[in-house]
Amino acid sequence: MPMHHKPNALFFLVLGSLLATLPWGLTSLALAQVTPPSMVLINVARYYKGLPHQDRALWLLQQQIEAMDPELLQADSIMANVWRNSDTLVGHVNILDQIPAAKRTGSDPLALAIDNANLNPGAPVDIEMLTGENVESPEQVMVTVTAGGILDDSVAGMRYRLDIQKHNDQWTIGKAGLQFRCQPGRGHQTWSDESCI
Repeated sequence: MPMHHKPNALFFLVLGSLLATLPWGLTSLALAQVTPPSMVLINVARYYKGLPHQDRALWLLQQQIEAMDPELLQADSIMANVWRNSDTLVGHVNILDQIPAAKRTGSDPLALAIDNANLNPGAPVDIEMLTGENVESPEQVMVTVTAGGILDDSVAGMRYRLDIQKHNDQWTIGKAGLQFRCQPGRGHQTWSDESCI
């Protein structure tokens, strides 16, 4: 299921990379009707204080891409590749070492992700899985598990991101990251690797 938060998820290099590949400027905004994309830029960009117009800029960029080359927003083409190819888990706490070796491999990538997320029974959960280039028979996926109902008076939600790749008939977690969103008055209200207070 797609998420509609405003997360502090990925570095702004995502947008810079997109702008570098697009042959048009913001003044040539096309208004064509297109099928909604698989991801929304505003949900994968890092937010910075003191930039009040960033939502508007992202929305304009989103419209241009949808009108000119919507495939750029499909499946694994932006978010998962940028995150997967990064040397560090930008904006995430690296939790791979916290996952026992025996729990990093399995036959179902979605089950692997859910089993390694700290979920409370009955709490609200959103799950999103982005596949690699071969959608019919993917060799790699990015699974995002967003959990609410956290048993902590300072934490409103936790978001797990797992990069899972297929080797032979088994799936293995290659990267695992965690983000937090705080309760009002207890810290940041966007997704971040910083702890709540």
